[in-house]
Order: sequence, then structure tokens, then C-alpha cells
Amino acid sequence: MGVRIKNLGKTVLFVAIGCVILYLVSRLFGVSNEYSEHAEMIVNGYYEQEENSIDALFIGNSHVYRYWQPAFAWEQHGLASMEWSTSDLPYGAMKNVVIEALKTQSPKVLVLDASVFANGKDGPSNKIYLLLDNMKYSANYFDMIRNFCEFSDVEGMEKLQYYFPMIQFHSRWTELTELDFRQTMPSYLNSCYQENFLAKTIQPVEHIVTDKRVAIAPRSEDALRDLLGWCQKQDVEILFYIAPMLRKEKQTARFNYIGDIIKEYGQEFVNFNDGDLYGMFGFVESEDFQDRNHTNIKGSYKFTNVFGEYLKERYGLSDRSGEAPYADWDAQASAYYAIVGPYLNAKTE
Repeated sequence: MGVRIKNLGKTVLFVAIGCVILYLVSRLFGVSNEYSEHAEMIVNGYYEQEENSIDALFIGNSHVYRYWQPAFAWEQHGLASMEWSTSDLPYGAMKNVVIEALKTQSPKVLVLDASVFANGKDGPSNKIYLLLDNMKYSANYFDMIRNFCEFSDVEGMEKLQYYFPMIQFHSRWTELTELDFRQTMPSYLNSCYQENFLAKTIQPVEHIVTDKRVAIAPRSEDALRDLLGWCQKQDVEILFYIAPMLRKEKQTARFNYIGDIIKEYGQEFVNFNDGDLYGMFGFVESEDFQDRNHTNIKGSYKFTNVFGEYLKERYGLSDRSGEAPYADWDAQASAYYAIVGPYLNAKTE
């Protein structure tokens, strides 16, 4: 009996070690592209930020990182802000990302990107891996996978690919390079400097304002209501927002539908696509937008300036410039401006 117990113990230990190694190695086989490199920068940059140093915390998808630049907010207003945002952040993972971010920061205002839930149809996002490859393992990490699968109707054995991403991406072992073993993009206060964001513009497009409502997908609404129920129990100022975009009427009408739900739960909501609010930014669409869904670096500069002033006044946020705990913020902002300055000052032909 003693030998059997001893052998069982060795087996359990071997399996446990194997699982740990599998989890650690599996991250090498995740998605590798411009979005994954940017997500790595964002998540690691957030984890590396000194605890409880952020006054305004932004969480969401590309409608955060292609609009709000913490380096601009610092230079323009002395605002201590930070963001956790990845491309196409899944609606079923949003609440857990918020929970994860609040583990190390106690912001005066939590600014949440409501466009995460503006889906016309439900289904799993293939960009969940941008979170799976970079978030720290914890009970919240595995709860995020469970919620993601539940709100995306992922069932049975199909769930395993999210717990073990290597199942889907194992074939990448022949493609691994040195870049898979180190971070390639440094964080400048988590400000964006992707190439297309810096240089791309669009042909003139009309900004559409509408009072119509179009329902979002059922699972998206379930996830939004779940998040809102959680928000009601929190002791922190929360603001949901929709960034200014150039979307078509049906898509814009979903923002109004989302706003109605948010207000139903007593939470603050601002939709910058409303006529008067959109006009505050003074956008020149052919110069300030990368595409219908995002501003470029020039539009982002305008957005951060105006929204920063709004946050500063609405929530009494302090100007932190010159304070000792933020001594390195000037250097990080300056390094960012050295990269983006030529694009900010470039004339649009």
C-alpha cells in the first residue's frame, strides 16, 4: 500500500509539473502579429506601472488606444492615466479585464469603452488570445475564460483551445523566431504608435447623427448587463463612453441602444457621436481619422485634449506634473513625442 501511495504521489507531481510547463510554453505558440505585439506592450506596461498611481483608468478595445493617449494627457493636462485595451476585446471578457486592472490600481474614475458591446451578431472573438497570451495566471484569468465561453456559446471540448491555446497554434513551432521570446514594443505610458495609426487618413466621410435605436446581439447585451450589475456594487466613479466615429446609421443607432441600457442601471454614459459633443473636437475628417472606426494620431491628439479637460473638471482630477512619484512620466512622454511628433506636424496632402 505504501509503495502504491508513493507511486501515485510521483504520478500526480509529474502531471502537475507537466501542466505548468505546458501553460508556460503554450504562450510561445500564440498569435504573432502587429496586434499581439501591441497587446503585449499594453498588458505588460500596465502590470509594470507603480501601484495606485493612476487617477483615470481606461479599459476597452481599439476605441481606447486609438483615441486616448496617456502621454498626450500627461503633456496637456498633467493627468495620470493608463489604459488596458486590446484590439477587438471580447465582450465576454470585459468584466474580468476590469477586475484584473483594479488589482493594482485604485483610480478616481474608471472609464469604460461601451463600444465593446456594439455587436450586430454574437460569436467568439478570435482575438481573445491577445488576453490569454499576456494576462497573469490567477483565479480571475480562468474565470475570464469561463465567462468568455459562456457569453460566446462555446461548449464542450471546444473550450479546451482557450485553456490550452497551444491546441490551436501548436503548428507555429516551425515559425518561432527570437521575437517570440522577447517584447518588441516598449511602453511609453501605454500610448499607441502603430504605423497605420500614425500615417493613415481617409477620404472625406460624413459624420452621422441619429436618434434611432438598433438592438445589439443578445449575448452582447447579457455581458453588458452582467458588467453593469457588477458596477453597481463598486465604490469607484465609473463612466461609460462611446468614442466619436464615422459609422453608418445602423451601427451608430446601436450606441444609443447601449446608452439606454447603461442609464437603466444608473451609470454615467457619454456618447461622443451626439451632434454637439462631436462638434467639440473640431475634427477634420479627412485629416483626423484613420478609417471609419478610429482616429489617427492627429485626431487622437484632439480627442485626448478635449476628453482630458472634461474628465479633469467632472471628476476633480489633479495635475500631477512635478510630483515626485511621477518623475519619469516627463521622460516617457518626451520619448513618445519624439516618435509621433513628425506625424502630428505633417501636412495632409
